Formats: sequence, C-alpha cells, structure tokens
Amino acid sequence: MNRLAGTETADPRWNWLYRIGGAAALTVLVLFLVGVLGFITPFQDNWLVVLFKLNAELGDVQEDSLSVLNFVDVAIMALTGTVFLALCAALWRTNKLWPAVAASLAFLGTALLIITHTAGRSGLLLGGLIVSAVMLRSHIFSRASACAGIVAGALLLFAGDIGTALFGSSSIIAVVIGIGYLLWMGWFFLVGQRLLQLGGGKPSEYPSQASDS
Repeated sequence: MNRLAGTETADPRWNWLYRIGGAAALTVLVLFLVGVLGFITPFQDNWLVVLFKLNAELGDVQEDSLSVLNFVDVAIMALTGTVFLALCAALWRTNKLWPAVAASLAFLGTALLIITHTAGRSGLLLGGLIVSAVMLRSHIFSRASACAGIVAGALLLFAGDIGTALFGSSSIIAVVIGIGYLLWMGWFFLVGQRLLQLGGGKPSEYPSQASDS
C-alpha cells in the first residue's frame, strides 16, 4: 500500500509546468556540461567551475573572478528556479512549504546576484538540498535522484562555497567540488527526465517506489 496513499500523486493540471521545468533542468545540465568540458569559452566558467579551479590551482583563475557578474551564473540560477517551481507543483501534496522555500531561495538569490555581483549563489545550493530532501519523502521521484541532490547540495554548499571561504585553496576541497558537480549534473538529468515524463501524462508515481509500497 502507498506510504501516504492519495497524497503523493502529481497534479496533472500542472503538466505544462512540468514540461517547462524538465526542459529547464536539461538546459542547466548542458550548461554544466559545457562548463566542465570548457569547449565554448563564454560559457565555460560558471561559479562552481571557478571554485574548482581555484582550489585545484588550475590556470590563471583569480578569486576576484567570483565578484564579476557572470551571465551563465544568472542563467543557471533562473533556470534552476524554474525547475524548483515545477517541483513545487509536483510535490505539492507531499509538502507545501519547503519546495516553495527552495524556489524562493533560487529567485531571491538570482536578484541578489544581479544586484551585488557576488552574493546569492549559495541560496541556489541550499534550495537544491531542501527540495531533494522533500523528494526523498515522495513516491513521484526516484530515491536515486533525491539522494544525488542531497549529497550534491551538501558537498557544493559546505565544501565548495563555505569551505573555500573559510580555508582557502585546497586540493581536497577541489575533489569534493568535482564529485558534487558530477552528482548535481546527474540530479538535473534525472529530474529533467522525470518532469518531462510527468508533463507527458506518464504515471505520477515512480514505478520502482510504487511497487515497494
């Protein structure tokens, strides 16, 4: 029997938003992939790549580059906020508060980044951590996607943003950021794929988790 029978199905009225959120998640995945491969120069240095390079002491990246407004960072944050909105709709019957908090953090962080050129990015990582924790309680998304989001958010927030600020450059922090980056890419792929499935009218319970209920 479903762990929370009747409360964990995605509302089909939001199919259009699921499709938009799924497309946004896959677009962020492409931007992250471009960032890690570095084959399109204007899009290669999102702030997580910069943090990795600073800690790994690669190239001539300077710490003050994090204080320059980067269009890619703004795009990633706005697109991720859109993903969080779609997750709000999908997870509404599981938890009404925390997915909305996650979306608010993303959009407020985007505005703060545009205004200050420096602050706001951590709100996106915290939002991803929060919404992934809610996903773990739902049958709509796989446990793999929820766990990937939780681990990625924790690694990137505490080791990447906070760790770099407190301890300076460290090869260990660089490795942790790299792992978190790859996990977050996996999260965007899994979430994007699932939101597109929901938007296409596929079953609103994740099959393997529904069978475990």
